[in-house]
Amino acid sequence: MSIDQLARDEPPPELACRIQAWKDGYPWLERAFKEIGPRARAVSDNWRVRIEDELKTTLDFKLRPDGTAVVWCGMSGYDFHHDPTTKELFEGLAEAYRRELKRRRHTEAARRRAPSAPQPQAPPLRALWPPVAESLTLKVMLLARLADLTTIFLTTTALTFVLSAVAILVR
Repeated sequence: MSIDQLARDEPPPELACRIQAWKDGYPWLERAFKEIGPRARAVSDNWRVRIEDELKTTLDFKLRPDGTAVVWCGMSGYDFHHDPTTKELFEGLAEAYRRELKRRRHTEAARRRAPSAPQPQAPPLRALWPPVAESLTLKVMLLARLADLTTIFLTTTALTFVLSAVAILVR
């Protein structure tokens, strides 16, 4: 299928308001339009609109002060180090598009892999205290009192030994 067959003479009305002509001053682009034929500009405009829809970015040419050109698709570019032929122009456009598509996919994949902000988590169930109803059983209360009595007994015994030792030393 040729480029003439792909393009209509005029873009659909819904796209016509979004299409902006390429800036003048790109002789290699004008040459490509002449080589391709009368519908080349419409095809070019349709491609640009499709790229804007798919990638939510623009497609544009930049002419550097040294006379070299670069085609930009979003944040991805393709450099021409001389006036590009029509074939080189389309290859550069396609390469800039592929680079931007790859960059977007990589960025999206990295965003999905990136750890999100830590979410507060409930402590594990083993670390929680038992409910009040379970903690006030007779068995639990007796164990608590027994622990208290054991502590009091050991403290009193230790204090008795210390005071006895001091009394023996003082005598």
